Amino acid sequence: MGLAICTATIDWAATGTMLQGIGTIGGAGAVVWAAIKGANTFDAWRRQKLTERKLEQAERILTAAYKGRRALAYVRGVMMWGHELHAAEEQMKEKDGWGAQTEARQKRLVTTQAFYSRINRVKGERQALDECLAMARALFGEELEQAIEALNHQFWIVQVNADSYADDEHGTDADFTKRIRRAMYAVTPMDGEVNEVTDAMETAMATIERTCLPILRLEVGTAAS
Repeated sequence: MGLAICTATIDWAATGTMLQGIGTIGGAGAVVWAAIKGANTFDAWRRQKLTERKLEQAERILTAAYKGRRALAYVRGVMMWGHELHAAEEQMKEKDGWGAQTEARQKRLVTTQAFYSRINRVKGERQALDECLAMARALFGEELEQAIEALNHQFWIVQVNADSYADDEHGTDADFTKRIRRAMYAVTPMDGEVNEVTDAMETAMATIERTCLPILRLEVGTAAS
């Protein structure tokens, strides 16, 4: 029995149309794949840039905080050197009414002026803290921003209490006088009370370190978050 050979005519036009359709579908798939791949690549790039920015700002914030803490320790140093008091006294002598003050008040005013001079010497450290606020909030949140602000605020607390010291002539309110001294000087109260300024500094620094140190150490799941 002879073999039957299929002699049906191939419709090349239809075949071409079909292949063209397959090519179109393949092309569309390639476009979709490229779009997905591009989006993933962009997201990865964006995450990398955000991580780099966080690293940069965490280092900046931590550096400013450490310098700010050191500046506060300098301002609140218990030892007031003779050259500081002499310079402060010379400044006060130029003010109107200086000679009319009692000797005791003159001494308090000289000490207050010496604190002002110390605070003025560290205005760069205060400014550095202030300049960190915006990026701290944007990249790390409100808690870090508030901690930096609290640390910087202690300079103002010292200044206000130095002003109060100048006016605390009779010291009739013992608790008020002690609060003033605790704010002005970095001392630990002997009666077991808390030094409010020191406590505020330590609380602020704990938050700053808790937020920034893991970023700089590239701890798992932190830097990329």
